Amino acid sequence: MEDNGDIEVSQIHTVCRDCVFARYDGEDPKQQSGCSLNKIQDYEKAEVPVIEVFDDSDRKFKLINGRFCMFYRNEETMKGLASSTWEEVVKLQTKVPYHAIVFFEEDQDYKELKKTLLSLDNQEVSPNLVTVFNMSFAKYSEEKGKGDTVAPSKLLELLQSFNFYQYSLKNVYDQNLDKRDLVDLAFDSNKEKPYPFYVTFNSGFIVPKNFSKELNNAILIDMKQLGFVKPIDEINGMIVNKTTHKKHGGNSFHRNLEKKILEFEEGGEKFIYEPSEVVPCLSSK
Repeated sequence: MEDNGDIEVSQIHTVCRDCVFARYDGEDPKQQSGCSLNKIQDYEKAEVPVIEVFDDSDRKFKLINGRFCMFYRNEETMKGLASSTWEEVVKLQTKVPYHAIVFFEEDQDYKELKKTLLSLDNQEVSPNLVTVFNMSFAKYSEEKGKGDTVAPSKLLELLQSFNFYQYSLKNVYDQNLDKRDLVDLAFDSNKEKPYPFYVTFNSGFIVPKNFSKELNNAILIDMKQLGFVKPIDEINGMIVNKTTHKKHGGNSFHRNLEKKILEFEEGGEKFIYEPSEVVPCLSSK
């Protein structure tokens, strides 16, 4: 494979040549004319370098420089599927999975948590994993189950009543742990799971219906490289790339992750976004 000049091809790239969505329907049948999913235009709009290259047979095709295209599929990977279904199949396969972390605080009402979980369950792309931190557990223990604090068993029953693929309830014993500490604990417990992002919400917060759709569009259509999306307040709507969290040790040593990104990541400000840039539906909250 040769490129069309002196442009340096990154080790990370995607060659469109054998992709089932690459179109060769122009005047020259040996030259790629486009992408049936319109990903070429999306990459160009996002200012991702798209290079025309050719092989030994003088077949010309596109190379996406610096990115692995999540939509790339060759005929082998689509074997057994009718070609008429390929576009729909790949769109279903490329939904961005995420982990939702919810904080149920002391003296909160059971109904508040139900509202938040219902709003997550109603997302176009619901979270693959939901973790609820029960921050009222210490008080429940002190009351020995005789007070008004919601029993952990009732919270677990609530979680089980939804259709989440995976879920967990974590009772918080140490009242000295703040929410950023708990985020780090949630990350450590699930870092091997294949969910590239986690998001955080307080119990009682109603997640807007378009939240997951806008998050997916920001990543898959606008091609934004998200490292950290600021919450709209203390914690609601914080979106974090797990690779970024791992690289900088999360919020360890009582230093918030976003400050570490700015201090230690070259050009770190490029990876930190305002919520309005990624999930504008949160701006109205």
